[in-house]
Amino acid sequence: MRVLLHPGFHKTATTTAQDFLHENRKLIWPHAALVLPARIRPVTEAVFAGAGITAAMTAFLRGLDLTPRRTILISGENLLGRMPRGLTEAPYPDAVANLRALLAAFEGLGWPCEVTLYLSTRDQAGWEESLWAHHARKDRDEPFTDDLATFRARVGGVSLAEQLDRIRAGLPGLRILSHDIAEFAAMPLGPGQPFVDFLALPEAQLRAFRPVAARNASLPREMTERFLALNRDWKADTPAAKRALRQAEGDAR
Repeated sequence: MRVLLHPGFHKTATTTAQDFLHENRKLIWPHAALVLPARIRPVTEAVFAGAGITAAMTAFLRGLDLTPRRTILISGENLLGRMPRGLTEAPYPDAVANLRALLAAFEGLGWPCEVTLYLSTRDQAGWEESLWAHHARKDRDEPFTDDLATFRARVGGVSLAEQLDRIRAGLPGLRILSHDIAEFAAMPLGPGQPFVDFLALPEAQLRAFRPVAARNASLPREMTERFLALNRDWKADTPAAKRALRQAEGDAR
């Protein structure tokens, strides 16, 4: 069995990649099982809890209609852990342990599995700002109030490139692919290209796939500053004010 496991990183065109997979699912299904975040939520919850990951993944895999010759495409950016907020020494401190736990579930299927880990990446500055903007616009019990410089200082102690190196070092026997999002502009299918390449389909079948528009892009910095201003003066009606601001800017997320 061949498996392409795409567990992140966050804010590296993962939503667009998943939109591509969903929109082209009827072309994918004859060649591979497709697993997107909504299907794998129990596994994500185990990752967040830091316990029972292998058991959750094993139960999930047993619920699929799999055979030794079936290919699987899995994309879920929370499988490495929660979106980084600069609260830990590294962006994904448990990434290697989480991946080992996930991989152990494939060993229990009863037939050989060839797992390829695919990680999408991006430049450090752009990644930090995208995380910052995401946290600013979300509603939380404890409002996010960091300015960009403060957030960079907290989240950048271990860079995204260094995090990738740690994963490579921690899983030396695993085949690992990575693509910077800057590469997607030159790929006919954008963030969906690595998944289609993995399927190794004939040219005639490849022509049927269609790219999708980019999704979940970061807001302009001025908008993020407005969200931060609301967060710093949190009131009972602040969530409603933030929703109105998102809608006014066409960002009803």
